[in-house]
Amino acid sequence: MFRRIVEEKIARAMEAGEFDNLPGKGKPLKLDDNPFEAPAMRAVHRLLKDNDFTLPWIETWNEIEAEREKLHAELRDARERFWRASRTAAWELAQAHFRSQVHALNRRILGYNLSVPAEVFQKPLFNPDAELRAALEGE
Repeated sequence: MFRRIVEEKIARAMEAGEFDNLPGKGKPLKLDDNPFEAPAMRAVHRLLKDNDFTLPWIETWNEIEAEREKLHAELRDARERFWRASRTAAWELAQAHFRSQVHALNRRILGYNLSVPAEVFQKPLFNPDAELRAALEGE
């Protein structure tokens, strides 16, 4: 209810032109500063950001995601090579290898989950069968 009231007031103000002459109108928003950041850490964070550094646990997650995407691509490639050529044994071996690699990623996720600073950043383990379906569907 409160949200609806706020939205109605904003809509009326827009119709009345109350937002037409605001300073900075038509210019991009400056979103570089984090209002929740400790002032003493601003220079450190800016230095890290400007030099493309990231926190180790974020980098680990990016590596896990990159490996997941690579595994998906490799499985799709194996499907093209083996499945269409009626090489059932080779295709089944490729799927088994994919599942074992997903289990290896899950071990990395367990380590990742121990390194994050808060529970909200933890990631669920991958389901090998769901990952196999997602890879074959091109997700």
